[in-house]
Amino acid sequence: MKRRSFIMIILISFCLALIPPIATTAHATRRSQLDTKQGLLIDLGRHPLSENALKRVISAAADQHFTYVVLHLSDNEHLSFQSAYLGNRASKTVLSPKALKRLVTYANHRQVQLVPDVDLPSHAGAILRQLKRKHGKTYRAVKLDRKTLDYTNPKTIAVAKKIYHELDASFKNQPLHDLIIGADEVPGTDGDYRYLTKFVNQLNRDQNQRGFTTVVWNDSVLKKQLPKLDANIVITYWSQSGNHTERAELVNRRSKRVSVPDLIRQHRQVVNCNSYATYYQLQYIGNAAYDTYFLNYLRNDYTPNMFNEIDQTHQNDNRRLEPTVMTRGTLISLWGHDSQHTSTTAIVTFIHRLVVPK
Repeated sequence: MKRRSFIMIILISFCLALIPPIATTAHATRRSQLDTKQGLLIDLGRHPLSENALKRVISAAADQHFTYVVLHLSDNEHLSFQSAYLGNRASKTVLSPKALKRLVTYANHRQVQLVPDVDLPSHAGAILRQLKRKHGKTYRAVKLDRKTLDYTNPKTIAVAKKIYHELDASFKNQPLHDLIIGADEVPGTDGDYRYLTKFVNQLNRDQNQRGFTTVVWNDSVLKKQLPKLDANIVITYWSQSGNHTERAELVNRRSKRVSVPDLIRQHRQVVNCNSYATYYQLQYIGNAAYDTYFLNYLRNDYTPNMFNEIDQTHQNDNRRLEPTVMTRGTLISLWGHDSQHTSTTAIVTFIHRLVVPK
């Protein structure tokens, strides 16, 4: 009898071992690879591009061995994707779901991942204007200011989910799935940021269930909120100071906003987006002095563990080396402020000159 019981225990244990573990909601999707790759962001919220122009950008990125391209699809100025919920129309610079799917297929053929980026709750001016036209009652409920959704209001979560779910359908047909939900430059008090953490976590868990990993920028993550932020969220680190220069603000931010060592201690995935070394304005493309300085600095001086932080004297340190950081991930961001004069050909030529250290 004892021998039979022992055999049964062995058989049950063996069967249980074959059952895969149940993932928690916050870990329902595979680990992102962004922190090990080199990516390129193109700002379509301020510099809209057509489908054909974006194919040229993707092809140039592939030529330069970028692994992924981030499409910054909206900002305060412009909404570059068509949304059934928001009710805007497709056009040359408002990409339909079919156009986005074609871009995904095009990128797949070149071994490039496309990452959608719709920044919420801030940088939402274009989304708010469309909400006002299409869903006036909802607009009044979720508007914090003309550029920001009220992240303390549960109705804002519902709006964000509807928008992101549409994008999920357009970007799902590729091997890897990441979504940048932004959460940067968010106005509010330290107390308000408790709600921002809840806002981000709810969107993250929803996206995890749909097979996507989520990504946020670092500057609105507080040290005291970091343990409460879902552990599988990727952090794109551009600046601890948020590019502020006032001493009082720098003292406050060094005390309260996460640093790279804070993130590393909690084993967070970090992508280097150093706003000194990896940011460039599209408006400057064609300025020989500016182009040469940026390209040479990126090629010869930048390393993936050189971050933009605040030092012990409360000064911006654009070149702070963090020797404990093992990330090899870098995101080059091409931002579109006042760049109407910059042609697609000029952008593509500039991308072909980019060399990113690994």
